[in-house]
Amino acid sequence: MTIMTGARVTIRRAYLADRPRVHEWLVQSDLSDNVFGPLFPEREVPTLEQFASDYVNSYFDGTRPYSGRMFIIALGADEVGCMSHGPIDLLNDVVELDIWLSERKLAGRGIGSEALVLLADWLQANYGVNRFLVRPSRRNVRALRAMRRAGFRETDLPAAEVIEKLQLPRGDYADEVLLFRILPVPSATLRRDAQRIYVFLDSEFTSLSRPELISIGAVSTDATAFYAEVRGWSPERSTDFVRQVVVPLLDGDAVTHEVAAEAFAAWLDERTGRAPTTIVSDSGYDRWALAELLGREDLPVGVEWKRVAVAYEEMDRATRQLNLRRHHALDDARALRHLLLNPTTERATDAS
Repeated sequence: MTIMTGARVTIRRAYLADRPRVHEWLVQSDLSDNVFGPLFPEREVPTLEQFASDYVNSYFDGTRPYSGRMFIIALGADEVGCMSHGPIDLLNDVVELDIWLSERKLAGRGIGSEALVLLADWLQANYGVNRFLVRPSRRNVRALRAMRRAGFRETDLPAAEVIEKLQLPRGDYADEVLLFRILPVPSATLRRDAQRIYVFLDSEFTSLSRPELISIGAVSTDATAFYAEVRGWSPERSTDFVRQVVVPLLDGDAVTHEVAAEAFAAWLDERTGRAPTTIVSDSGYDRWALAELLGREDLPVGVEWKRVAVAYEEMDRATRQLNLRRHHALDDARALRHLLLNPTTERATDAS
């Protein structure tokens, strides 16, 4: 099923049956010498088994969308290549992309550039990440040209400093180039459609670096609300902030992941039964929470997600003004609803 459409190319998700062909495009095409071979002695050609250990099943079945995903690029009726994103790092707001085409005659036609633009835009809209990274070799002139055409630019900082700051894994090439495409942070204004229901959502989790879902809260413009605390998260893997601030606010009536997911899906289904529904949150972590809770990469039919960037200090002020519990998922959802449905000219936006 096509999920991205550009001027010339379309993009669909890859499936497990695509993995052998994707591997073949990488290691057996007439473009393989651009990443392996005599010019790239530091890279060994991976067997299918080695490839599968790097691009595990979740890259092809969508069960862990924030951990990485593979996509297939089509030109008309022909499937001509693939691209992937690695783990989405919400803490550092960055995700690495990769791309390869099936044969040399496709190179230099703008296919890869268009596909990379589509994927970056789609990832921002659907998963809340704003900074995208590619790491080609300086020897791969074709790739560099395509990536720069897609709006990727080399950072002015030393590569080693960037790698350390963003905690990036080791690259594939000795002469890698770090190229970034940075998209503007979403607007802090919600433009409402009278025909839609809006659900304002917040979540609490154990840490920013390795989150585990603790609770989720939502309030809707149809005057309903949802709240659930989830069992199974680890206090030992929680930050001091979570243990000292978030945990004391919990109601203590946690349910299993399955029960919480079923209840939330049923509540959301009631909303979509009345009108198309937009889930609104101020952070990509809340979109992660939805994927984690529901166990799926797509939202239910009739539901879309939108990030509206609200400054942390605005949420602090709103919870004080409304006498709400800051960092309680349901109360933070109420504060978000108040801020976005009652905008003022004095509101600050979060440019981070």
